[in-house]
Amino acid sequence: MINKNKILILRKKINNINKDIITLLYERNLICKKIAKEKIKIKYPIKDKKREKNIFKKIISQGKKYKLKKKYLKKIFKIIIHNSIKIQKKEFKKKKLK
Repeated sequence: MINKNKILILRKKINNINKDIITLLYERNLICKKIAKEKIKIKYPIKDKKREKNIFKKIISQGKKYKLKKKYLKKIFKIIIHNSIKIQKKEFKKKKLK
């Protein structure tokens, strides 16, 4: 019975971490919208290969400190970056419609 309680406690911690991740992703999305609006003002392209490359370098470097696999981090952040690009494209389309 004691081990079951430990599992429940640990699962609750994971649930809290999941909630934090979701909150951070939401905040990131809001910032992406703001970035898109600034890019529109200065006619800057949505995709920035150099920036993406730097992001991956930093993420992999930070991940090493926590012994996280490069492949794992790349997979996660490719999805996050892809979503950011979609958000920015949506903002660009809104601007074109005005």
